Amino acid sequence: MSDTHRPQAATGQSLWIELGVMALFGLFFAAIGPFDTIDVPAAPRTLYWVAVMLAGGLVIRGVEAAVTRVSAIKGRTLRMLAVTAGTTPIQTLVVQAAGGLLLDQRASPDLYFMLLPAVLIITLAVVVILELLRVVRSPAPPVAQAGPELRSAGEQLMKTPDRLASHLPARLRAATLIALQAEDHYVRVHTDAGSDLVLMRFSDAVADVQETVPGFRLHRSWWASEASLESVSFKRGSGQAQLRGGLSAPVSRTYYPALREAGWS
Repeated sequence: MSDTHRPQAATGQSLWIELGVMALFGLFFAAIGPFDTIDVPAAPRTLYWVAVMLAGGLVIRGVEAAVTRVSAIKGRTLRMLAVTAGTTPIQTLVVQAAGGLLLDQRASPDLYFMLLPAVLIITLAVVVILELLRVVRSPAPPVAQAGPELRSAGEQLMKTPDRLASHLPARLRAATLIALQAEDHYVRVHTDAGSDLVLMRFSDAVADVQETVPGFRLHRSWWASEASLESVSFKRGSGQAQLRGGLSAPVSRTYYPALREAGWS
């Protein structure tokens, strides 16, 4: 498989992994039977909980996509709370509909508001666990700390622009920007002090940095600062770029011509 297809495959793989986790949640809840579902026969109880949790995973994904378009939401904790708040009322409708179809529950406004607090608690727990799962599955690559060699060889490296830096933890806000990498609805910001995930559209992040930091799109899911590039190789329709700090990024056919024109060939 060529490098140009890997990010798309990784995104699909991430969705299936998260849905698998949601299915496990459903089996767990079916086993313990919370909220008076323990009295329901095992088969419909299991179908109910698995269906509800899988639907919840999809709702969370959709709300996350909407949250990425709200630039005023900054910080991982605030974003998780926003996703929880947006998911809960929708997921409560899903729970109520599933209860009517599978558990013979009669839908009503009173039942909706009775279910709301329980759905809120479960949604918050799931959002936090999915966030932790993403962090664990996408560990920061080995990025060297900014020592004398890196600084002397990369005098042209630029600081992370303020608009993007404001989304980062304090330890990275004054760091030197190396690259941006799209990961689902997130952007991993690679700096000389480490990396972190930011919930925003990749196109918005690239637009922010390109105003002040010279750089290149390497791939539909990668951007790198010009001064961070160490080497570029391209053969048979795909390529690879080596960046400072030990990073390696794919180079696609679409973006290679600009690199070649700039002397990277």
